[in-house]
Amino acid sequence: MVYIRKSVWANGGGFDDPLLYWYAIGVSALQKRGLNDNTSWRFMAAIHGIDITSSDGSLWEQYGYYTPGEPLPSSAEQQLYWNQCQHGSWYFLPWHRGYVWSIEGLVRAEIVKAGGPKDWAMPYWNYSDQKNPQALLLPPAFSATNMPDGSPNPLYVAQRYGLGSTPIVLPASDVTLGALSATQFVGLKVGASAGLGGGKTGFSHNGIQTGELESKPHNIVHVDIGGQNDAGPGLMADPDIAGLDPIFWLHHANIDRLWDVWNKSSATHTNPTDPAWLNGPQDRKFVVPNVDGSAYYYAPKDMLDTTSPNLDYTYDEFVAATAVSSVLTSNVGEKTLSQSQEPELVGANASVVSVTGKMSSSSLALDAPTRALLSANPGQNIQAKLAQPARDRYFLNLENIKAAKDGFVIDVYMELPEGADHTGRMDLFCGSIGLFGVRKASQPDGAHGGAGVTEVMDVTNVVAGLAQNGALNKGEFSVNLVPRITLTDDAKVTVERISLYKQSA
Repeated sequence: MVYIRKSVWANGGGFDDPLLYWYAIGVSALQKRGLNDNTSWRFMAAIHGIDITSSDGSLWEQYGYYTPGEPLPSSAEQQLYWNQCQHGSWYFLPWHRGYVWSIEGLVRAEIVKAGGPKDWAMPYWNYSDQKNPQALLLPPAFSATNMPDGSPNPLYVAQRYGLGSTPIVLPASDVTLGALSATQFVGLKVGASAGLGGGKTGFSHNGIQTGELESKPHNIVHVDIGGQNDAGPGLMADPDIAGLDPIFWLHHANIDRLWDVWNKSSATHTNPTDPAWLNGPQDRKFVVPNVDGSAYYYAPKDMLDTTSPNLDYTYDEFVAATAVSSVLTSNVGEKTLSQSQEPELVGANASVVSVTGKMSSSSLALDAPTRALLSANPGQNIQAKLAQPARDRYFLNLENIKAAKDGFVIDVYMELPEGADHTGRMDLFCGSIGLFGVRKASQPDGAHGGAGVTEVMDVTNVVAGLAQNGALNKGEFSVNLVPRITLTDDAKVTVERISLYKQSA
């Protein structure tokens, strides 16, 4: 049987929809199992990430998901399964596909035991659907504190702090789908596009550079739901606790669907054929539990066709949202970049930037050739000049972002006038950064020595507009980092370097 994953909004997004009612029944059954059961809700969340032995305090314990002294899996089983999620890596999409498939099977098994539909499949939350006026709203089945019979709702989570409003509504600018205009799956050379799926890595629990789909909408939606308050991050805002939130799985079902959308939207949108990707990392194998608790080992090559016998699912529609062409993205459309030419560093700032308060800025100096290219004389059509013979693309790199906390979104602009209302300056808007996984990537004892993460933004349109207006004649420009909530010093958000690269078309 090929199971069909349907939209969470297909029948109103509440418990009137049997799809969500039965999801709650299945989740409740898994939540009742002990952490030492590898088919339990908490064990599955720990596969993504867990911090019960963290030196800076356990969020699992703080939020009541772990009690010191309770039975744990054996050390061997913990090492086999736990802390496995792939981020900042070309394995991000295939690893999560297998992960969602695993929990889907576990939940379905409990639904069938309880007399529910045998064809139940994980719903997805298409928050980018511009035809649905409710698409940005957290579906009501997840915000209700009780089930229809008055019992506690297993889909409700208190630690969803969002943007400080109730109910949670995602900003439309955070779910635009510019990522789907990526022409390659694998990222180009350092400094340029990270591709749809990220750059080449080994096993990467906390990778450095995220792919375009992982960066947006994936990371930002995590933060928009989880948020941050005085108690700490919401569940969805930190990879070590994100899998505990039932909405996590619908978010990732949608990211998985978007990978399929990208594959189906163009004959040139192909997955990697590199054996290093197909066979997965050699330093640690991907593994999730089957319904019977046995280990299922998999590699990306096993995740290519969702309708294959080992996966057996599909989606009810494969239509890319019109948000792909939204003006809120800074992509310039499908233009294949040269894989052979190295991206050229054409500008950089001089020192580390500490992001605090309501805005932090840094000035980038352009090299002499770029300054000459981007300087506009009166009456000159700089746009036409940049388009001949082929338009280069410019990428803003925020390198080695580090933080002591996850759960923040930072909007990035160029050349904001002092005192300007940034919300009205989409001509200067470069993109947004969701700090999801940055805390762990910043720890010096981590896999990458605390290097943090790097975000890359296509800013070709912004650069061209500034050049046309003569704003780059001085040979430098400001980059403005605007947190959506005021950042306090204890967040310790820093950017090691901000750079501008040029990539030839």
